[in-house]
Amino acid sequence: MMQPVSMLPPSLSMLEQLPGCWGCKDKNSVFVYANSEYCRLVGLKHPQECIGKTDHDMPCPTIACADQFQAQDKQVMETGKRLRVLDIHPYANGRWYAHLFTKTPWYDEAGNICGVVFCGQELSDTAILEVGHWICRAVTHPEDHPLDAPSHRPDIHLTARESEVLFLHLYGKKPQLIAQTLGVSVKTIENHFAHLREKFGVESKAALIERALALGFGSAIPERLLSKQVSVVLRD
Repeated sequence: MMQPVSMLPPSLSMLEQLPGCWGCKDKNSVFVYANSEYCRLVGLKHPQECIGKTDHDMPCPTIACADQFQAQDKQVMETGKRLRVLDIHPYANGRWYAHLFTKTPWYDEAGNICGVVFCGQELSDTAILEVGHWICRAVTHPEDHPLDAPSHRPDIHLTARESEVLFLHLYGKKPQLIAQTLGVSVKTIENHFAHLREKFGVESKAALIERALALGFGSAIPERLLSKQVSVVLRD
């Protein structure tokens, strides 16, 4: 097993007191530390047990997405930019949870990127995303009165699969990745897009995004995605 670099993040006691899941990994995506809440989530009894492990070593079904986790870490370290990731998985206790994780570069004292710091908050209610979406629009476009928009939503009925495709599309996923995430062909996804454009009365995918967001669609996680392992980078 690969060993972590010989460094510890500052203020470990603070990480234990903060809400949510927190931790950090070195440049090889090896855990240097994770707080108690994260360790309980993935089936470890104590934070010390995660040190030196990778996502592939966790006693948890999330190992199915370990390659994706490490690819996200690599992107953060190579670009020096944060990522926001929607993660939906079954965890060590057998229950499914949705989390919003933020991954940011971890800098050493010399200012060089030495790994990734992550933090995650559980999305216990799918309405959390909807509230956040409309609050953000209220702050950035108060003249549009977006908080009133959901009550004026036209009578557009989407199938469960159309809701999933639309949600992933609104967060920047291309048809190929949507198809991979949902386990169907790209042609099937394109057929769903055709139906979505027809239902929303638009002619392009870009117009579909604008129209759907204006009407409040895509701001809540589709229920069926809450029972399928997903780790998708969200568009800021």
